[in-house]
Amino acid sequence: MGHLTDKGPEHFDFNSIIGNVLRYGVIVSFVIILIGSVLLFYEGSTGYYTLGSAQDLFQRHNKFLIGLVPTIQGIALAKPYAIIELGLIVLLATPIARVAISIFLFASERRYILAAITCAVLTILLTSMFLIGPMLA
Repeated sequence: MGHLTDKGPEHFDFNSIIGNVLRYGVIVSFVIILIGSVLLFYEGSTGYYTLGSAQDLFQRHNKFLIGLVPTIQGIALAKPYAIIELGLIVLLATPIARVAISIFLFASERRYILAAITCAVLTILLTSMFLIGPMLA
């Protein structure tokens, strides 16, 4: 499963590396969400509220703690909802990791214009997630 091609020791197979990042990101996310889902139905509780009907869960959805610290605390306490949330964070981070890795792959191939464009795309992604998104929430 080497990523080097026959073009020399410095040349990487761009599509293989990007494909693996996306593939493994989705697989890891799926496994984490599956673990959280199994815990959710095994315990009958999100870790915050007991499960009644689906309608009860949706009426209470705004009462879940939101943020990085509550999520980390929930994961440490094995709260099913927090574990599912971690899986969703991994799923969202997967394409962002793909963009970040693309910068280094373009730079290693001396395709600096594409690396600069990809830096701009990553900046826009991160700005919209961490600056603009919270301002709109």
